[in-house]
Amino acid sequence: MPDTTTAAALPAWLATAEADRAENELNEKASKLRLVMDQADKVNRWLAEFGIEPVSPAGYDKFGNLQGAVLIGADYEEGTYEVRALWSQDDDAIELHTADWEEDSSAFGRVRLLKSIGDVAAARHETPKFPARPRDFAAEARWAIDSLNVDRLNNGEVEAVVTALNGITAALLNLAQPGSRS
Repeated sequence: MPDTTTAAALPAWLATAEADRAENELNEKASKLRLVMDQADKVNRWLAEFGIEPVSPAGYDKFGNLQGAVLIGADYEEGTYEVRALWSQDDDAIELHTADWEEDSSAFGRVRLLKSIGDVAAARHETPKFPARPRDFAAEARWAIDSLNVDRLNNGEVEAVVTALNGITAALLNLAQPGSRS
């Protein structure tokens, strides 16, 4: 019986393409790691300029993810939160994050930018604010079309209105698609 698990040899051009893809992927990972290392260095350098000695400095984990500097731990008796410092590329500054220790799985969220040493003390008392998930208007429109099922209506005039609304919604969804004709 022939061995069907052995793949045929790759054509030379495909082997070259695979090698190129692997090299590009490695370069991309290295670039991301350099960015994370640079951000960690910026956080640690800025904290030193403010005279803040973190409990643990900013760094990165084995997966190349930025690990924020832990500035102060949570104090359950005082009701304050743990404060971490991360780099914000958008603001080109340190952003302070806290986590609600009363939650089952605590997630850190931004509370403010570090502009003065007093911001750390203020952040200890602030519950993290997470941005609302972006709305998926197309999904909402599809849900509206599905929920206004013409077949379930028993009034001809209402059916006409629903059919018109469904048509307008579908047309708007089509226009909102990238590359649609306007």
